[in-house]
Order: sequence, then structure tokens, then C-alpha cells
Amino acid sequence: MMERQVWRMLTAILVDDDYPVIRYLSQAVPWSEIGIELIGSYYSGLEAWEKAQQNPPDLIITDIGMPKMNGLEMLEKFRAVNPGIRAIILSCHNEFKYAQQALKLNVGEYILKESLDIDQLVQALRTLVTEVGLNRQQHTEMLVYKQKQSQNRAALKEKFLKDTLYQFWDKEAWIEQARSNGIMIHAKNYIPLVIVIDRPEEVSRVRRMSEYTISFAVENIMQEVLEADHSLFISRYSNKEIVILFCSDKPSKDHQAIYHSIQNAASAVQKYLKLSVSCIFGAEARSPEEIRGTLQRMLREKIQRFYLPTAGIHRFEEICFSKEDIYAEYGSVYAVINDDIALNRDTELRVHIKEWREWVASQKFHPNEVKECVLRLLMDLQMKTKQLLQSPLPMAEEKLFNVVGDIETLEHLEDWLVQYLEELARKISIFSIKSKRSEVIKAQQFVISHVTEKITLEDMAGRLNLNASYFSRLFKRETNQNFIEYVNMLKLQKAKELLNQSGKTVEEISEYLGYANKSYFIKLFKREMGMRPSEYAAWH
Repeated sequence: MMERQVWRMLTAILVDDDYPVIRYLSQAVPWSEIGIELIGSYYSGLEAWEKAQQNPPDLIITDIGMPKMNGLEMLEKFRAVNPGIRAIILSCHNEFKYAQQALKLNVGEYILKESLDIDQLVQALRTLVTEVGLNRQQHTEMLVYKQKQSQNRAALKEKFLKDTLYQFWDKEAWIEQARSNGIMIHAKNYIPLVIVIDRPEEVSRVRRMSEYTISFAVENIMQEVLEADHSLFISRYSNKEIVILFCSDKPSKDHQAIYHSIQNAASAVQKYLKLSVSCIFGAEARSPEEIRGTLQRMLREKIQRFYLPTAGIHRFEEICFSKEDIYAEYGSVYAVINDDIALNRDTELRVHIKEWREWVASQKFHPNEVKECVLRLLMDLQMKTKQLLQSPLPMAEEKLFNVVGDIETLEHLEDWLVQYLEELARKISIFSIKSKRSEVIKAQQFVISHVTEKITLEDMAGRLNLNASYFSRLFKRETNQNFIEYVNMLKLQKAKELLNQSGKTVEEISEYLGYANKSYFIKLFKREMGMRPSEYAAWH
């Protein structure tokens, strides 16, 4: 990968108001052999600037004397956009002032047209390509070195954090151990803070970045903002959590300033990474032992964060969870949600789930009990859906348990539950048969049970012994939907199930659902879902 980056072919343009010169150079110079891609030829400096400034080349071969904008004026403009741009001048001017100007503009060669030798130009181009290649290689090696240095630094910090959490130190030995790793933490008191990245799995899927990369970026932004005003130690603990120790000789005085800085740092993360973090302060500590005790509780007892709103700043407090029966209200909750889904009432569904969430939050049930209750509700609703419609469950039971089990806050659980149940309601709505005309009911039943087959309006009308035009008008009047639209809607619903569960490719699914043209299937899917099938599969 590094080698391809270093030796990427250079791009070049020719600029000269003399057409024969441009034509001759275009054909006589073995551009590709040298390692240059000629991407444009222009007959004035102004034309070259207007057309190439958005994507400037690596190299410009130009004349000086041209109308509207001469070659030196043009090079000056390009250098303002790309200071590293290189140039070779072919000119009729042999005056010293032009050569002097050319040197200031990073011109590699100044060749007079009257003595132009194509071999001389080719050699100049080869030399320039070699120089640029070496510069790129050095730049790449420096980036790799800095990256390794950063990774080594991060590894040292993570090791020191783990040592702090799991080894017993007296304060002096702990401070000395930190100093030997380039970490300065000498202070009377320490204020521990845990930064939790909100919903990292969703962020990773949407941003198409690994959770490690995301947490590494969050750590760097937080450090850059905070270390300007505070003495601190910061390190990743996991892909979801970052630990900060603020060094403070006067905690009561520093708290307000630290709180304000944390707000600014969280805002910077939101601005640059488009994600939110929750910040949880622990009790002040004076020794490694107190730090270890506080941080271990904060990091191990994640259930204590379950009721905290995301994207906020909180103080860590241990909750005494309710001993009441969470299933005392289960029957009424199931009844209203079941009705909302059956009647496809999205607004009422959101209201009822919010009311349930508020009741759970007021009671402070143990998070595991809340998740178990949600899973029971989902399984009951899914089994009813399967019995009524004879269709697959929206999500396999094992995957359902994993997804719900990984959710860490009640707020996230509510959002996910609404989204999941709305999809279930939509599925029921799609498969529900509302018409009273037997012909339409038979047509819908046939499509539901033969969704993987190719179904045309003419074939369906023939099965019902009806004229195709009459059947089309009848179906539209009864369902407020064209027959082919209805067929495609059910096929796309099936496609989503297959993308979620089957492991089939987009091409296999398209063929399985009776689409002869994969491009047509992708077009229909994107129009319905707002994304391509492959993107939907990655999202889910």
C-alpha cells in the first residue's frame, strides 16, 4: 500500500499559445513511460487556471508570453493553491528577470524554445519525477513513524492505566512509574472521569470506521481540548470507554473549571466526529488505592449507567434497584402495544413506549429485568405475527437476545424498541388484507404465498378469469395501490428479511425473488429504502 502511494503517477498539464508546440510535446514525450499522466493542454494561462484550479496538477510545462495571463502569473496562482507544485518553463525569453522570477516559483528547468531538445526535456522530466518520488517516500515514512510513535505512546498509557487499576502502589512509586513513561501526574488530589462513547456500534456502522479508530479519535480530541488548561492523564480503557485523571491541588476550586472544559471537549467531539459522549465524574481521590477503588466500580458496574441520559455530564452514583415486580403492568402494556402495532398507529406506539420507559425509570428496576421484560414482549408479539401471517420472524431469537443484551442505556433501549416495533407494524400492515372483494383477496393471498415467483398483472388477471384492465382498476380502487406496486412492496419486504438473515448476495436475492434484472431490483430497493441493498445489509 505504501509503495503504491509513494510511486503514484504524477499529473501534468501543457500551457502554450502555440498550438504546434503543444501538439509536438503531447506526441513526442513518452509521458507514461516516464511516470507522468498528461491530463490537459491549454492555450493560455487564464484558461489553464480556470479549468484546472479545482484539481491542480503536480507539474506544469508552460510558456511565459501568453495573452490575458502569462505563464509566471499563472504559476503564482497555482502555487497559492498548491505550494508544492513543480514547473518547467519553455520560453522565447532569455532575459535574466524572467529566469529570476521562475526560480522564486519553484521552476525546475528554464528551457529556451530556440534550443529545445526533446531528449533534454525528457531527462528534466525524469529527474523531476525521481525527486518528487523521493520526497513522497520521505513524507510517507515520516507519517508511518509518527503513527507508530503515537501507537506506542497510546500503548504505554493503556498499560499504565491497567497497572493503576490492578496493582497496589504507594503514591510515590506510582508517580515515579508514571514519570518513567513520560506521564506527569504529581498532585495532591485527583478527579477521575470516565468518558463513555454513546452507541459506538451504531456510530461504527454509519461512519464505516472501526470502534478502535473512533475511540482513538475521541481520546485525541478530548486531550487536545483539555490539556490546554489542565494537568491530566488520559487513556483508552476500551473501545467504548476513556479514562481521565485530572490533577488538582484544590479540587473544590477546580471543579467548575473542569466541568466547563469537559463541556467544551464533548462539544468538540460532536462537531468533528458527529457523535456524542457521556461524561461521568467519580469521587475525588488522594492516592492510587482510592483511584483504583473508584475507577473499578465505575468501569465494572456498567448497569449503574443504565438510567443516565446520554450526551450529558453526570456524577457516578450507585443505585439501589427496585425489588418490585416489573411484570405487574405487563398485561396492560402488551395489550396497548399490540393494538398499536395491529392498527399501525405509529404516534400512539411512541407515546405508549415512552410512558412505559418513564414508569421503568421512576421505579429503577434492575437493567437485566428491564431487558428480560422487553425480550418477552418482543417474543410474544413476534410469535403472534408468525401465527397470523405465516411469515418468518423479523429477527431470529438468538440475534434478538444479543442485540437487546448489548444495549447499555434505557434511552437507547427506548429508541431501538420504537424502531423495531414500527418495522413490525409496517410488516403486518403490508401483509394485512383489507379489501372485501374476493378477487382482490385471492390476488393478495396468492402474492403473499408466491412472493419469490415472477408475478405479472396479466398472469394474475388470467388466474382470476378477469380482463387485465378491469382487474387493474379494481385492485387500485380497493387497495389504493397499483397491483405491481403491491407485488414489489412484498418482494422488497422479503428482500430485507433475506439481507438480514440469509447471507445471500444481492444478485442471488434478486434472482430468488423473480427479478430478471439485478439493476432493476437495486433501483426499486433504493427508491423504497433510500439506500442500495448492500448498504442496507451493512447498516443492519
